[in-house]
Amino acid sequence: MSRLTQKLGWVGWTIPPLLAALYVAGTQIPGSTLWPWRPGMIDLDVYRRTGQLLLAGKDFFNADGLPWIYPPFAALLTVPFAVVGVEAAAIGWLVLCVGALAAMLYRLGFSGWRLSLAATVCVLFVEPVTETLGFGQLGILLVAAAVLDSMPGPRLLSRRIAPEGWLTGLATAVKLTPAVVAAYNFFAGRRKPGLVAFAAFVAATGLGFLLLPAASLHYWGGLLAGETGLNSGIVYATNQSVLGAWTRLLGETSRGGLVLSALVVVLGVAAAVVVHRAGEVGLAICLAGITSLLASPISWSHHYVWIVPLGIVLWQARRLPGWYRWFGLAYVAWGVLAPFKWLPRGDDVELGYAPWQQLVVNIGVLAGVALLTLALFLPRLRPERPRG
Repeated sequence: MSRLTQKLGWVGWTIPPLLAALYVAGTQIPGSTLWPWRPGMIDLDVYRRTGQLLLAGKDFFNADGLPWIYPPFAALLTVPFAVVGVEAAAIGWLVLCVGALAAMLYRLGFSGWRLSLAATVCVLFVEPVTETLGFGQLGILLVAAAVLDSMPGPRLLSRRIAPEGWLTGLATAVKLTPAVVAAYNFFAGRRKPGLVAFAAFVAATGLGFLLLPAASLHYWGGLLAGETGLNSGIVYATNQSVLGAWTRLLGETSRGGLVLSALVVVLGVAAAVVVHRAGEVGLAICLAGITSLLASPISWSHHYVWIVPLGIVLWQARRLPGWYRWFGLAYVAWGVLAPFKWLPRGDDVELGYAPWQQLVVNIGVLAGVALLTLALFLPRLRPERPRG
């Protein structure tokens, strides 16, 4: 096969997932239209508005509409989408996200038509991916950054362009949750990637302070003062975090829920370290990613893009005990189907859920914590095979 034919083949395989993404963007969110194509990507609209306000020298933290909740460094990355039209920004965002999804799947062993099919299926049928593209959210990019940084597997480039850890660090500077992956690397004995991630985070955050000093002081000062951004929406059914489940069950957000979330971080990092030392590095990275979602105060269902690499890693990890693999795959199926979305939602109706509804809306959170807990016992059940 000639090099030209190979390149044309690569281009051809990109068409199905991109067409699927255009379809999703035109149909997923109420108000979107497929023809004429007008996506209702409300999160991307927030990013574009932020970039426009930044360029105009205005306060982007106190704008009308949905709030900007990310660090100021992330606001700098919105500028390219603010200087083009709505449709052009939406298409560019979809290409970026689908490309990141495809790169992640390639790292996990997919190529050719299988890669194209897997990406298309994820776009159309995996709820977190579909919702992320429909909203114009950045979840795919955050997960892909961590996977491409540290996940074992084939690479598009023969050598790294920067040391391992830098992508995770940049992702942490955009949203704090990927810090759990960096912490796992550090405590698993991979000190250099952990320190590189920390350095990249500090450098990116420092750039935010240099270019946007007032906004940076506002954001980080508020965070240090305890302004976590919690609001009444935390009880909403699609918030699939430990704190969300705690609030739905007890009827209020309290310090106990925050303490439990912190304990889940400790549990998840410990589980990832144990699994890493058992030789299942891919699973360890995925468990760290799932931990970041469970422990975050708000993790909407579309944030659970981590179920994509988790499902593939569990399917491929035949060395794991069958009971753990199938439990994990059932958890992945929960994330794909998102059964809690079949319940009535909004206006705090969740506080009046019947017991069976509470089970449906919270069982995924409980299963996620169980997945982390059970991982602590995997090396005892199946020790790493000797090498060499």
